[in-house]
Amino acid sequence: MKNFNVKKLLIFFSFTPLFFNSQDKSRVYQEGNEVFLKVDENWVKSLEKYDNNTGESYENTLSLDTYKERFYLLDANTRLNIDYNDVTYSYVKKYLSYRWYHRIIGLSSYYFPLFEAALEKYGLPKEIKYLAVVESALNPRAGSWAGAKGIWQFMPATGKEYGLYDTKYYSGFYDPVKSSDAAARYLRDLYRQLGDWNLAISAYNCGAGNVNKAIRKAGTKSYWKVRQFLPKETQAYVPSFIAVNYIFNYYKLHSIKPMYFKYNFYNVRMISNSKPTSFEKISSDTAFLRFANPQFITDYIPTNSIIYTK
Repeated sequence: MKNFNVKKLLIFFSFTPLFFNSQDKSRVYQEGNEVFLKVDENWVKSLEKYDNNTGESYENTLSLDTYKERFYLLDANTRLNIDYNDVTYSYVKKYLSYRWYHRIIGLSSYYFPLFEAALEKYGLPKEIKYLAVVESALNPRAGSWAGAKGIWQFMPATGKEYGLYDTKYYSGFYDPVKSSDAAARYLRDLYRQLGDWNLAISAYNCGAGNVNKAIRKAGTKSYWKVRQFLPKETQAYVPSFIAVNYIFNYYKLHSIKPMYFKYNFYNVRMISNSKPTSFEKISSDTAFLRFANPQFITDYIPTNSIIYTK
């Protein structure tokens, strides 16, 4: 297989702003009885020109029995509830219709080792890493109309509660290490409060207060009964999360060929600076530095910053 051209991607990250472009304030659209999350088409399209694969060979015609069997295996090998039903089946089919998903799978090879380390640190299931794919499609500078930002899409108040902050030159919301640690702690706390991972994932989107309100209306803590009382966008979160889980585990059996990424996060090292500096002063490879350090708003790096470099 051909290697994904990381040099081109690094050049792209160097000169292109990373953002979640949402003209419509709703993040969902409806097809039949189900709502689906919109994708950031600008972000996805921006990866297209660096793609060695066309994505045209996706296989999405497998039998219902095969899907059921695979869902059973996923559910048997995790602490999460990977439920097969008509809803999750429809979401898998929808996600298999996205001919660009191999690009996100390729990019995940950089970020997933970082996510997994943070989740393991706080005793969370490693599959929670797929929530970042749902939240931002792994765009480290994603932003929403409501003010959520970063690869884990923290709202400002929640981010501040978990130690994230902004300055003129730095954003903890964009910092891949800080935001991943904060996301793991926040999800741990939501699970402790709600006692169910599907409810915790829902609360990550709409807040524990809204989930508790839905639980009271449903008269139960069974997720699939609570779901109908959640906000429309939140109703799409757990099925989307399950669909992403499925695709990342079975993409090869659907003839999906990822863009292979040259690095993962643990190919980089962390350094600190005792005085203000810039990317140009640290290394001639400023393209990589900008890619690896989305937390710095400009090339100026304040004193005592943590910098990720090769």
